[in-house]
Amino acid sequence: MQKRVYKLILLSVFGLFSSVQAAVSQDVSAKLSQADSLFNQRMYTQSLKIYEEIYSQTESASPAMLLKMAYSQEAMGNLSQALLYLHDYYRVTFDKEVLKKMNDLAQVNGLEGYESDDFVRFLKSLEDYSFLIIGVLLALGLLILSMIFRKLKKHQEKSPGLAIGLVIILGLNIFFINFFNKKELGIISNVESYIMSGPSAAAELIEVVGEGHKVEILDKRDIWYEIKWRGGRGYIRENNLEKLL
Repeated sequence: MQKRVYKLILLSVFGLFSSVQAAVSQDVSAKLSQADSLFNQRMYTQSLKIYEEIYSQTESASPAMLLKMAYSQEAMGNLSQALLYLHDYYRVTFDKEVLKKMNDLAQVNGLEGYESDDFVRFLKSLEDYSFLIIGVLLALGLLILSMIFRKLKKHQEKSPGLAIGLVIILGLNIFFINFFNKKELGIISNVESYIMSGPSAAAELIEVVGEGHKVEILDKRDIWYEIKWRGGRGYIRENNLEKLL
């Protein structure tokens, strides 16, 4: 009897949870349909508000939604937000066309930190796929190691070719792990942002910059980010920088 009561309670809880999930999913679908309709009517401010509400509520977005959000922000003149959504879209799809779009926006607006030639884009692609490359190299290394042990065990035979191959694989792994270590990046988000020589408002002013510049984040001190800037280093307030995921 007691077991039956427990089962009924569990079934009730599961049913309630499923009902809530279905209601939330229906609500999101209705909002998305409304936002798409507004976007198609070029009512970007209204559609963007709903898209961002969905993004915040579900913590996820389809590639199409991210592109629409980026387009809306660009149409409204919000360059840094447009670039943030384009970055999120690229992170999901690895679509090279969106990289070109970001680079075009950077060139037109004179922005720092974006790829400008094929070689830099090639390095960026290697960085994006570095975890996959490292995984493949590790698998190859393990395969070669097992082949070496098999030859030694079965035939008492050394294999210099396999040993050289293993050394090369290990070397490539070390290279990718160190050279393509993921950098922490951010986009300057305010139209008038101050880059200082130190983490203080009393420090010397290096430059006043606009939004959209992509910078490498080196460290954080209190409310200041230390960043790479034009071949040197500087500090910017955290509320003037959006970190990239």
